[in-house]
Amino acid sequence: MTANGLKSLLDVCFTAKHIVETMPELPKGMKPRHIHVLEQVEETCLRQGECRVSDVSTRMNITMPSITKLIQEMEAMGMVEKRGDKGDKRVSLLKLTDKGAAHVKKYVRDFHRDWVKNLEDISDDQVREAVEIIEKLHDSMPGRQEEM
Repeated sequence: MTANGLKSLLDVCFTAKHIVETMPELPKGMKPRHIHVLEQVEETCLRQGECRVSDVSTRMNITMPSITKLIQEMEAMGMVEKRGDKGDKRVSLLKLTDKGAAHVKKYVRDFHRDWVKNLEDISDDQVREAVEIIEKLHDSMPGRQEEM
């Protein structure tokens, strides 16, 4: 890749960030990050049967203090419930409330279902390739290797 190629890639990443930031208007007080956390809680519960706060932190690559703050905000909004694990009281388990599940349905599943209709000319292989490139870009950032 050339320096100009990298610049083009970074420019399109900025565009992608802008797309995410301009998603449909959320209810008052909700942020796009809240929806992403709700989605991760639902997916983790479906895959594992339960979801720990640390699972969401790991999947989203967010520090525990940051994810804890987001979850507290969502608890206050009635989107998630948090309870201690019976086997290990140090572990907090998360569950979507009916309100949280309704938001995942509306702002993730239904929204994606409707949007994908306009993207039928993009193959799953192209999507996988784009994801791999963005992940490689992320992993190769200067200073990132020292964190790993």
